[in-house]
Order: sequence, then C-alpha cells, then structure tokens
Amino acid sequence: MNILFVADVFFPDSVGGAGRVAYHLARELSWRHDVHMVTRNPNRRLAPYEILNNAIHVHRFPVPTVSHPGFLFSEVRHSDELFRTIWQTSPPDLVCAHQSLPAITLRFSPRFRGTPFVYCFYSPWHEEYLIKTSNVVGIRRVLHRCVASLMKAIEGWVARHAQKIFVISRYSREQVINTHRCPARRVVLLSPGVDLDAFCLPAEGKEAMQSDFGWPGGKLVFLTARNLVPRMGLENLIAAFAESSVLRRQAMLMIAGDGPLRDRLTRMIQASGLESTIHMRGRVSDDLLIKLYQGSDFFVLPTRALEGFGLVILEAMACGTPVIGTPVGAIPDILTPFDPRLVCEGFRGRHLRRKLESVVTTPAVYRFPPEQCRRFVVDRYSWSEMGRAFEAAMTPLVHPAAHLRV
Repeated sequence: MNILFVADVFFPDSVGGAGRVAYHLARELSWRHDVHMVTRNPNRRLAPYEILNNAIHVHRFPVPTVSHPGFLFSEVRHSDELFRTIWQTSPPDLVCAHQSLPAITLRFSPRFRGTPFVYCFYSPWHEEYLIKTSNVVGIRRVLHRCVASLMKAIEGWVARHAQKIFVISRYSREQVINTHRCPARRVVLLSPGVDLDAFCLPAEGKEAMQSDFGWPGGKLVFLTARNLVPRMGLENLIAAFAESSVLRRQAMLMIAGDGPLRDRLTRMIQASGLESTIHMRGRVSDDLLIKLYQGSDFFVLPTRALEGFGLVILEAMACGTPVIGTPVGAIPDILTPFDPRLVCEGFRGRHLRRKLESVVTTPAVYRFPPEQCRRFVVDRYSWSEMGRAFEAAMTPLVHPAAHLRV
C-alpha cells in the first residue's frame, strides 16, 4: 500500500511531540508499506528529498520563516507543486494529515478526490495560537483573534471531512468532538510509544550520572524539557522556586529547550537570585537529553494549557525518572495509573511549590525505583502497537470490499 503523510512538523527536522509521533508512525508503517512524507523545508536549509532509515521517502517543500508575510501563500503554492509531482510518480492509496494547513491544499485538489483521507489531531490549532499571542494588546489583539477564527474554521473543515480522526489521548478525543463537532464514531484513540533502545536506564545509576555532570551532592535534581512558549507553564515553575526557601536550599532545576520566552525566563531567574539553583541549558541534542533524563531525580511537567499527551513523560520514565505534572490535559490520565500523588493540585506556582517541597522534605513517600518507572512504560506503550492499530483502522477505508467479505 502507498501511504502519503502530510505534516508541518516532522522529527528529526524539528523538535516536539507531534513531529515525533508523525515520524514513529511513518517508521512503523514503512516496514510493510511504501510511505511518503511531505513536510516543510524552512528557508531551504534541508535536502528537498531524502530516504530516511532506508524506508521513508521524505519530500520537503520550501517555506520562509513563519513570521514572513508571504508564509501562507508560499506553503499553499509549494506544497501543491510537490503534491502534483508525487501524484504523477507515486499516487497514494491513503492520505494522512498531521496538521490542517497543508491538508487544505490536498482536500481541494481534484487529483486526490476519492482517495481515502484521515487526520491526526493533537490539540486545537487556534487555541495554541491564542495562548502564544495572549500578551498582545490593542488592534493587534483583534487581528490575532481574527486569525485564530480562521485557524479554527480550517481545522474544523479538515477534521469533519476526514473519514477517520486519530488522537493519542482521551483528552484530545473530547477536544476534537466538542470543538469541531466531529462524530465520536469516527474518532480513533491510538496509544503512542517511546524508543526503548534510546531511552534507557543509566548503566551506572543516577549518582554516577550526577557526578559526571558535576552537580552538587545532597540536592534533589529536577529537570524539565520544553519549548519555551507560554502554555508550558515555565514561569510558574520558576516562581515556585523563587517563593520557596526549601527548594532554594535543597534542590536544583535544569531547564532544557529554547523558544521566544528564553530571555524573559532568564530575567526572572536573575531577578529572583536563582542563578545557582536554576540552570538554562538551551536546546540540547537527543543524546544529552537522554543523559539529563537518566541523571535527574524527577522530571517536572508544569504545563498550564493544552497538553495533548506529553511524550516527555514516557521518555523520562523509560530512563527511570518519575514525573511530576500539573492536572492539565492528558497528564493525569498518564500519571494517575502510576501514582496519583505525582499530579499537582493545580498549575499555578503555589501548586508546584507545594508539591516539589513535599517531594524534597518527604523523600520516602516519593521513592520510585528506576526499574518500576521503566516497567510502567514498557507494559503500556509501544510504537509497533500504534502502527498495527492504525493499519486496522485504515484497511477498511482502502479495501472496503475485502472488509465487507470478512
């Protein structure tokens, strides 16, 4: 079967959970099908075509930076040109879109009319945009709201015209049903996975890892790895440390990641006198991120809005590190089966402070062996299972007659 994936973000071209899901789903399906991935090529910095892992045909169309005034026109034009080429050389049996903007071109194209179409929904596009621009005031605020309304209309149109909608959490399932009025019978829940070979337990234990990093002994090490954008709640996490003498004395925090809030977060740390307690690591490589997971005592997910899943939870726990999270989005659904005490009462700074202080001052209550953390992930999450579930849902769309005979 020839499957065409369409995604704005795709690992390893970009960081983030949605890109990783797109990559791993394509990778699993590529063992049994011909898989083509169409994605962006910002400022032409990557190869226009390559075969990834000797299996996934990656086609990249050029776009300027997102802030460029001609971005939207460029995406529509160049993606359509690429779709036309693919249609002539490798016409797909199924199209799967991971974001709604590139899917618009496909859905209006007569070439793809009649081709089964499915959509992967992660979180409402317009809500993410409104949160990202929440600090804007005046006429620009009005303009941003108009843009958000357009985003909602585009995403809703794409979702309602998909024969199947795939989600990776019950939270996202409810969002797509309620926000875009999609029939529940067309929404399919898939559980994602984690690369268990890459994300593994430290060979020599956490203490050895912390010694290798040169971290001071006697302090509990917290880690978070996030895009530095408003919805991630990093300001609240820094505020939790700023308000706590316990955390200042007995803990330290590593923040891995980059984004538009970097300068603001750095100023917060400096204004609170936390330079020796909170360390901004910037964007880190996957290899270093794994080492940070392995060496940290706890991972913190301080999200304040729209956490469609949180793959970092699985990555950290596969490395033997328990995760503390806010009760936002899908986080409680993942953490509660492991231990409900790891879910904070809320997402504000005071809620994070109380939970982290409790972890620091009552270590016996929050002692989770690394093997227990990893076993939780191994027993519940698998990319191969996700791939098989996707196949089971798409086969009746591509071969309806054969499905009816069965």
